[in-house]
Amino acid sequence: MKKIFFLITCLVISLSLNAQNDSIYRDISLLKKNIIKIKPTSFVYGYTQITYERSLSPRRSIEANVSLIGLGYDSYNRDPMGFALRGGYKFYFGDRKIKRSFMKGLYLLPEIAFCMYDKNVHIENDLDWDIFRGIIKKSTPVILDEEGEVEYERLRKYYIALIGNVGYQWNINRFVIEYNIGIGLGYYNKTRNIEGFLDLNMDDEHHFGFNGGNDGKSYGVINANLKIGYMF
Repeated sequence: MKKIFFLITCLVISLSLNAQNDSIYRDISLLKKNIIKIKPTSFVYGYTQITYERSLSPRRSIEANVSLIGLGYDSYNRDPMGFALRGGYKFYFGDRKIKRSFMKGLYLLPEIAFCMYDKNVHIENDLDWDIFRGIIKKSTPVILDEEGEVEYERLRKYYIALIGNVGYQWNINRFVIEYNIGIGLGYYNKTRNIEGFLDLNMDDEHHFGFNGGNDGKSYGVINANLKIGYMF
């Protein structure tokens, strides 16, 4: 009798494990592997950022985004126009319980970013002199005011940067909330020839996605992102 009871118990456990494995398999087949996200705060700073994420495995995914510079509120009043591209590989950590997607929880995202855009920079005249900045030579297109005086200089700027991000992603039904912060190293082209006692910044250091330098050499960069999205 004990042998029969033991065999029945083993059979029940085996069937239970098989059923659980089948359930996990069916759940995996129904997992959402794609997310489209937007950065709602980007519009306030003069651009619109759209992100796509694709799951590769329980702990890995790839992410890419494009920013349309000029599609947003021109907070600096400089009429920016251009684009930015960013992409990286996500490493998720922590418990991998199966719900609607593996793309959730704490993650590390190393990424590369490239941006190119034109924008207006206010100037006083064709050749400025300042006791601290010296002579500022201008050879780029200029914009005249109503009186025919030079008011803005049209500059083309670009950057390339490597950024390491740490963040967290929440799944609420099919909706996604993500937040991350990052630091890295980048290069920004020099757009003015400055000869003076002090090398002062001639332009803001906001580059439509992160903040950094603007003097034509390597510099540190920082960024912070809050995104919302939809899983499918």
